[in-house]
Formats: sequence, C-alpha cells, structure tokens
Amino acid sequence: MRRRTIVPLVLGTLLATSDLAAQGAAVAPIAWTRHSIQSTTLKMEREYLVALPPGYDSSEAHYPVLVLLDAGDEPQFVAALANIWFLASRNEIPELIVVGILNGADRTHDLTPPTRDPEEQSMFPTAGGVRAFATYVTTEVLPAVRAGHRTIPATFLAGHSFGGLFALEVATALPDAFRGAVSMSPALQWSQGEYAVKYADALAQRTDGYRLFVTSGGLEPPIDSSTQRMMARLDSLDSSSRIAIAYQRYPDATHGMTPLPSLVDGLRFVFEPISLRELTGGLAAIPPSADSATILTLVTDAEKRYAEGARALGLTEQVPEAFYNEQGYGALQWFNNPAAAVALFRRNVELYPASANVYDSLGDGLLALGDRAGARAQFEKAVALAEVSGHPVLQESRRKLQLFKQ
Repeated sequence: MRRRTIVPLVLGTLLATSDLAAQGAAVAPIAWTRHSIQSTTLKMEREYLVALPPGYDSSEAHYPVLVLLDAGDEPQFVAALANIWFLASRNEIPELIVVGILNGADRTHDLTPPTRDPEEQSMFPTAGGVRAFATYVTTEVLPAVRAGHRTIPATFLAGHSFGGLFALEVATALPDAFRGAVSMSPALQWSQGEYAVKYADALAQRTDGYRLFVTSGGLEPPIDSSTQRMMARLDSLDSSSRIAIAYQRYPDATHGMTPLPSLVDGLRFVFEPISLRELTGGLAAIPPSADSATILTLVTDAEKRYAEGARALGLTEQVPEAFYNEQGYGALQWFNNPAAAVALFRRNVELYPASANVYDSLGDGLLALGDRAGARAQFEKAVALAEVSGHPVLQESRRKLQLFKQ
C-alpha cells in the first residue's frame, strides 16, 4: 500500500537567495509516501514514510538514507524535512532519502531497552522491545526501501527522547547498521541512568570512524544531567581517537524544542567531512588578487579531501555538481579571474556531461573571458539538454542566447 501525502509548505523565503531560485527553479511542496509492511519480527502490520529529495524524479542518482524516528509527530517531521532540504541546498549535507518510522500502539515498548527501575516497570510493563524493533527497522523496512528506491548503502539514524535512547542502543548493539547517528535528548535517565554508563563504555570501544552527535536541553533536567554524565564518562575514557562524537547542550531548550536545533547541528556534524563550507574555507583566506594556479590548487585539494571524507562515510566520492559550480562563480565574482572560472567550469563538464547547468555556467565563464562564440555554443548546448531533461536552467540559458541576437 502506498499513499502520497503532500504538505503545502513552500520554503520560498529560505530558498530566495539560492542558486536554484536564481535559475528559476520551482520550489515544490514537501511530500512523502506512506507504505505498509507485514512485519514478521513484530508479527503485525506496520507503516512507514518515505520522503525523496526534490530532484529525485528528474535524476538517475542514488542517495544515502536517513532513518528518522517518531515520524508520526507531523510538525516535527515536516520541520525535519524542511531543514534537511535547506541544508542540502546549501551543500552542508548530501541529498537524502528520509525514511520516517511511525510508532505503533506501544512506542515505549518499541524504543526502550529493559529497565531495572521498579517504578518504570510498573508504569511501563511492556518496555524493553528495542532489539526487536531495531531488527524490524534494519532487516525489514530498510530492505523494502532499497528495493523500491535508488539508494546507496550509507545509512544514518536520528531519534529524539526514547528515540535518542534507541539510537544509542543501536550504535552499541548493532554497530554495522548505520554510519552515524543524531541522538537528540536521549532518555538516559531510563533504568536509573544505568545506560549512560553502559553506552559510554561501549562507544569507547568502537574503532570504525562512526560519527555520533548527542544533545540535551537545559530545561529537561533528568535528561540533561544523565546525558552530561554519559559524555563525562566518555571524556574520561578518551574515546576521541577512536570515534567521532560531539555533544551540544541547549541551555534554554525544553524537551519538546530540542529536536529543532539538534537535527540541524547533528546532520552538519555527521556530514562535516564532506561539507563544502569546511572544504573550501581556505579560499576565503587568500586575497582577491590570487592567481589562477593558487585558486585551482586549493579547489583541487578540496576535491581530494571531499573524496576522502565521502569514502569514510560510505558516500559517492565524486564531488556534487554544485561544488565546481560554486567555486567557478567565486573565481568570477570574488577573484575576478575568468580564466580560473573557465577551468573550474570545464572540470564540472567533465564530471557532469549530462547536466544542462554545467554548460550554462561554462558559457558565463567564456563570456567573461571574451570568447563570445564559445559562450554561445555552451548556451545552445545547455538549452538542448534542458529541453529534454526539463532542467530549470532552460529559461535562463534561452535568455542569454537572446542577447546574442541584439
């Protein structure tokens, strides 16, 4: 069963200054599809959501997957999708297929490990089903998603409260299931705080480059104190050389508000090895008078480091199209160096020969260099490709061609 849900949340203000908006790209509403699966592990029918990147239907790319728990909280789920879209549009994170895990009748059972606390046992007699639910997510939902969508193996996890506890349980009990996780306000006060110690000890033993971001809010005292306890123990065990872990405390955040900043900060941390902001920061340190060789060396070095970071995360090592596109326009607008810009745009053509946008950009570079004939040929190529693919650069490339007729 597949049902499509569309939420008319248009992020016009968020995208107003982006390259897509400048190219006249339509800003689509956030949408997802609802799927059902008969779980052999849970012995019941369950549902989950799948949200695809905005450009999924017009591309042939394969995408990493983010599993997001508590997807039935629609305001939180919509906010998460909006922020993921925003971060990807700014090249802070890759485009992601988001799998929203819906809660069943007993969320506490699904997301918690066993408790030794008598009061919790009395209040939540069915608690402790986290391992079965993790098996359901990893061996039933994810294979179904991969069978129906273009994915790569790299998979990531994000959860809040009991979901944050679930993320830590999976990080220690199923270390090969995900490449990284965002544990937002994990309910580490569970079972009188015993898991704060247990998880810290287990995480300290990991040696695989796993990336974990943990948060808590100052206005959620039990969670805040127990999370700080876990992080203090991790610090005492000196696990920093084995696993990439970061902790962020939001002093003014209540339990209900921590998911908003936590997911943004967490995804930025998890994908920091491929952040174009991090990789190209060196360009901001050189003067506007820098020569072509200096600019090209820095960009080429950033491309190599991107490949290294992507390899560590299990992602595609080829830099995204936006990488050379942004650096090319930076060479034009900041360094006033059309020769460097043309070299960078030509590299993008090598990497993405089927994209109309790379030819439009190369045309801009050649025009700045004074090569009108070459520029016109590139704009014509962009129009020809965009007419077939429906790329939003079509209108802009046509406008530029009209200038040659004046």
